[in-house]
Amino acid sequence: MVPSSPPPASPNTPCLVDIVGLGQDRPADHDRCHQVIQAADVLVAGERILTEFPDFSGERIVIKAPLSSVLEKLDQARDAGRRVVVLVGGDPCFYGIGPLLARRWGRENVRLHPATTTLQAAAALLGIAWQGVATVSLHGRNRTTPLFAVLGRHPWVAVYTDHLHTPAILAAMLLERGADNLRMWVFENLGLADQRWGMFPLEEAQTHVFSPLNLVLLERFQEPEIRLTLGMSEQAYVHEQGMITKPMVRAAALAALSLEPENLLWDLGAGCGSVGIEAGLFLPAGGVVAVEKEARRVVMIRKNVRRTNAFWVHVLQGRMPNCLPGLPEPDRIFLGGGLSQGDGLLETVCTRLRPGGRLVAALVLLESLEQVRGHLDRLHWPVELIQVQVSHATPLAGGVRLNAQNPVFLISSRKPDS
Repeated sequence: MVPSSPPPASPNTPCLVDIVGLGQDRPADHDRCHQVIQAADVLVAGERILTEFPDFSGERIVIKAPLSSVLEKLDQARDAGRRVVVLVGGDPCFYGIGPLLARRWGRENVRLHPATTTLQAAAALLGIAWQGVATVSLHGRNRTTPLFAVLGRHPWVAVYTDHLHTPAILAAMLLERGADNLRMWVFENLGLADQRWGMFPLEEAQTHVFSPLNLVLLERFQEPEIRLTLGMSEQAYVHEQGMITKPMVRAAALAALSLEPENLLWDLGAGCGSVGIEAGLFLPAGGVVAVEKEARRVVMIRKNVRRTNAFWVHVLQGRMPNCLPGLPEPDRIFLGGGLSQGDGLLETVCTRLRPGGRLVAALVLLESLEQVRGHLDRLHWPVELIQVQVSHATPLAGGVRLNAQNPVFLISSRKPDS
């Protein structure tokens, strides 16, 4: 039920702002919000929604980028004592503008009217529990990292799209990551007369043309071949003989990286990708770029990503440092190899690392250790150095002996904030 309109405000007294969710099943005459809109001096909404109210005679403000200019207009209207009503297509508190305005003006000055979201409507059509659906909005955003971060963790993922992240483009991106155990449900024009929805294999979806007004649900129809855990054995990965970071060293490296949930990690000289794949378990909203120059190892990384559903790993084949300039700046860097690929690698990675970020290098040769330590010393970065020496019990003459693996040096440093 929509509350009655607030009493008239005195001049220069900010009015209570109504933020109304129109929902996905609204009737054509908008009975639910008619009373509030009739009392408004200013109607604020997206351009498509404003066309649904041709009889409104007050001022209209279109919500569009940059949002800062829209907010300034709303501030001026409130300060002048004009009644403002903001309309949103779904629920104002689910990827909507409601919480932003409540924080800006104070909760006591904002009245929120909930409604059925697109996700709720889609879940009802499929008969699934929508509280178990992970949700990502790519609408108006330029980072797809959050999407790939949740794909390996949840059997259902909802994606709010836009003209740059259409269902067809999403399908192509998923196939490039090897996510062929997913299928795509696309819901078009929900709540409108031409509403339609259906399931599409990714291969079909990437060539299909959909309505711009859509919601995507991704369903995992097949579980990964390997359940990903920390410290997986060497046998769990497709790799070249001996060319893999050993489980105990992997664990120590991940601890040294001190990963935070939204970090972007560069795994340089990635080999078979084991460090980046397991690092993703600590990155529920972040991602990994695995860089490897050898084509045969790139194929191995892609296989390991697919077998474990570690879709947060983006694989890049190239020779360092020449292949690094186009990558987004990392919060963490793991250097597992590549020091011999060319001059300037350490300089490049230390420059690109974000302030406050951490660099960790796993080294076997004393010469490589001195190369990295000397570079960090010249930068006046703090240096932490440990040696990881692991021995495994093996049977011998009816007893047990310890068989030592080669020692590995882990050198780590935190880039100063300034």
